[in-house]
Amino acid sequence: MLSSRDEASDSVVNNSVIDVTEVKVRLQALKAQELAQFNHSDINHLIAERSRFYDQLLQQLWHQFGLDQQPLALVAVGGYGREEMFPLSDLDILILSETALDTLQQDNISALIQFLWDCHFDVGHSVRTLDQCIAEGQADISIATNLLESRFLDGHQTLFRQLQSAVKSAEFWSIEAFFAAKMQEKAERYQRYNNTGYNLEPDIKYSPGGLRDLHLLYWIALRHLGVKNLQEILDSGFIYPEEHRTLNRAQQFLFKLRFALHLVIKRYDNRLLFDRQVKVSEMLGYQGAGNRAVEEMMKHFFRASHDIMQLTELLLQHYQEHFIQTCDSGEAQSLDAHFELKNQAIRLRNPDCFLQQPDTILDLFFHLTQQPQALIHSTTLRRLRLALVVQDSNKKGQYLIDIPSARQKFVHLLAQPQAIARAIVPMHQHGVLNAYCEEWNNISGLMQFDLFHAYTVDEHTVRVLLKLESFLEPQNAEQHPLCVELFPNLANRTLIYLTALFHDIAKGRGGDHAELGAIDVYDFAQKHGFDEQDAEMTAWLVLNHLKMSVTAQRRDIYDPQVVLAFANSVKYQIRLDYLTCLTVADISATNSTLWNSWKRSLIKTLYQFTKQQLEQGTDYLLDISDEILQHRLRALALLQPLLQDERLKLRTVNDFWQRCPQDYFLRNNPQQLAWHVELICQSNEQAIVKSSNRFSQGGTELFVYCPDQPHLFNKVVRAIEAKNLSIHDAQILTSNDGYALDSFIISETSGVLAKFDRRRSIEQSVKTALLSEYKPALNIRINNKLQHFHVPTEVRFIDSKRRDQTELEIFVLDKPGLLVSISNVFSEQGLNLLNAKITTTGERAEDFFILANSQNRALDDSEKLRLQQALLTALD
Repeated sequence: MLSSRDEASDSVVNNSVIDVTEVKVRLQALKAQELAQFNHSDINHLIAERSRFYDQLLQQLWHQFGLDQQPLALVAVGGYGREEMFPLSDLDILILSETALDTLQQDNISALIQFLWDCHFDVGHSVRTLDQCIAEGQADISIATNLLESRFLDGHQTLFRQLQSAVKSAEFWSIEAFFAAKMQEKAERYQRYNNTGYNLEPDIKYSPGGLRDLHLLYWIALRHLGVKNLQEILDSGFIYPEEHRTLNRAQQFLFKLRFALHLVIKRYDNRLLFDRQVKVSEMLGYQGAGNRAVEEMMKHFFRASHDIMQLTELLLQHYQEHFIQTCDSGEAQSLDAHFELKNQAIRLRNPDCFLQQPDTILDLFFHLTQQPQALIHSTTLRRLRLALVVQDSNKKGQYLIDIPSARQKFVHLLAQPQAIARAIVPMHQHGVLNAYCEEWNNISGLMQFDLFHAYTVDEHTVRVLLKLESFLEPQNAEQHPLCVELFPNLANRTLIYLTALFHDIAKGRGGDHAELGAIDVYDFAQKHGFDEQDAEMTAWLVLNHLKMSVTAQRRDIYDPQVVLAFANSVKYQIRLDYLTCLTVADISATNSTLWNSWKRSLIKTLYQFTKQQLEQGTDYLLDISDEILQHRLRALALLQPLLQDERLKLRTVNDFWQRCPQDYFLRNNPQQLAWHVELICQSNEQAIVKSSNRFSQGGTELFVYCPDQPHLFNKVVRAIEAKNLSIHDAQILTSNDGYALDSFIISETSGVLAKFDRRRSIEQSVKTALLSEYKPALNIRINNKLQHFHVPTEVRFIDSKRRDQTELEIFVLDKPGLLVSISNVFSEQGLNLLNAKITTTGERAEDFFILANSQNRALDDSEKLRLQQALLTALD
């Protein structure tokens, strides 16, 4: 039984009594001091001062609440145990007792915790006996880790020493079990972030490459060696001096970033959201016009994150190979003069080959493609890293690309099986692509400050390459049927891999990145021995890598003139096949929600029409009569059950179809045509508004059938936006006898399909608006993320020789109620809307409209000018 004060600590505390108000004043003074010193003090000093502040406060409160007279120990755990305290960090404490608490102890502890809550501390506390600590720690790796890095604050030191002795024993957690449990935690954490540290709104603590990766390294070293920080790990001989310098530099940057973040936000969080990036970059002193300051700060963050992720992976692998899986008795298989395979790990036969012959770096990744089950041994990785560090310090503008044999090996590498997954991805992870050419080095860690892209430019590029390679796998046919059909038959996959590698290579330089990238890839191809035809192909693909996406999503692809113009740009079937695969991969790799069946349908339709146009020749517009006939015949086949049991008559169907323009049969697939027949021919209502999720996984289709009327589009979009739904596409058609046959693709603002009750509600709202002059009130929800983005409003008329319509593009900052504002202008100007495509790319709306004036003719110059001015006024 511990009861005597001579076994307690001799903490020096202030015996005066403090209240909640005084603590709050002290906290405010501490934060003011931190703000004043932030740009002038070492970050470790600020962290240490805050930890010391908590220590002294808790020690004082420990005595104030009479807990110093009890057989208890006050222990800091978690980040507080590491003395890694930031302005909004949780205050994690353990109150340790020898036996179960009596009533007085419980009351005193409750009073202490309540006091801390009243001070608005985020307190994570536990009260356990020594036996409970051991039992719960053995059952839960998180509790075990907290106990392992615990730190004594006050009370009975003997009790704390007993705890330390117990948690360091093999019976508590063996090094093998501890390592396995922490690696499982890491795998689960990485999965939450899609296994990438290159998300544009990263979590400084938990994202791959964040501070938690360093903590993992500390925990393994603490459990095995008893060391607590980077300097002690270096002193133990576990890491090299260069590795220590790199990790320390990265840690200091993340420390400063996290400290600044906690100073500018009010509630605990570690996510660098876009609005916070602006404020934090200002605190850290980054400067530059536009988004330059944020992009520069984030580039430093991603490079620090990459260093942490790369080195912790290497060191953990090294630990596993040398202390966990220690069997090294396998027979070595020679791969070449420099490498061997042993126990499915590629090792160096010549430890200095990377320094003596830098082109052998490419050989390492070639062997990875030839050995599908092999890994790179940690010793090989450490030699590779050191060689790249030496090259970086000595290169004076020299890259691997400057070595002729390296260029040959690079091209040869792209032609190997699984070249992307087994070579390009690990080359990216280990910094080899940065060492290979300056162009890649320039985009490494380059973020795109927008709400559209989810990844940095280099990470996005690697994901495009991986997506292309996935088209070789038949199991992906359901999601990408067209590309899985096309990609295996491309004449030269090396060309499209090279194109993907360079499609965004010129971002961040200013100017048109497609034009600059086309020049870069042409030079790269020629330097690597590609013939003129192949070099021109890669340049054309990079220059036009956005053309198919823009045409499919922002043009009327059912207009034969649009198809002809696109076909004239593409010219050859081989270009079309390459461009289609590149386009789909690019869209899919931009963010995880962008590719859906709606976009798949648009790309497939444009591909098929363009293929037909190229086969027919480009002297004449595409004849679409056969496509229309096929749609009608397939729709009739779907209607057979209704026709056979006479719930529907063939004459009724034909009478309805006679009223429909030819475009109607082209722009709707057979399933939609059959659905419309069921709705219209089995109803006596003048206005029909129905929705369905059957026709597009990318959105809910809302079909509107009613006598045409003024301001119809305005009424519909107002009703839709009043329900806080997003509109992605609008197809405006009118029957020969003046009935609207309009379709809208909508979704919840989160992007998910509207559920049954929501669909019924929007149907009723739209129908009410159509049958009256009722205008639903808009419930405009402000999107706080948008306030940090600026998109210049642009109203652009597309040159067209057509006399019956005018095409218009609007580029503007996306915001709730935007389509209502636009349609209000159309109504005020007395214009007829013929078609619309609504595209939102993050914070930027890129909308396309086809209009006619009240005489159903194209707008003249004066009408265009009035419309342009009215739109700019309304939208700005």
